[in-house]
Order: sequence, then C-alpha cells, then structure tokens
Amino acid sequence: MKSVNLQLDENNSLEITQIEEHLFEVRLGINGSISVYYMTREQLLNFDQLGAHISIEAILENDQ
Repeated sequence: MKSVNLQLDENNSLEITQIEEHLFEVRLGINGSISVYYMTREQLLNFDQLGAHISIEAILENDQ
C-alpha cells in the first residue's frame, strides 16, 4: 500500500493512500476538520473537484 502525506501548513494537510490498483482514499484536513473521499484513479487525476490547485501528477512523480 502506497501513501503520500503533505502537510500544507500547520492547519491543513492532504493524505492519499492507494487501497487497490484503481481505488484511493483521500484525507483532506482543513482547519482541523477532516474529510475522507474514496476516489478512482481517474477521479484523482481530475483533482479539481476538491478545489485543489496542485497537480496530482507532480505528487505521484515524487512518490516513485
């Protein structure tokens, strides 16, 4: 199981864990509130739905 953790600042974080080949758990912490999403690889690559401005490809490249 692969996992990527990003501490965006002292109150905000992002954690992406690969559960199966095409299924990911995404934990988004914003100002102490945590939201959990289960997303396919396709949904994860279209990360705009979470309001993020970071390129998910850049995160995946750094994980390899």
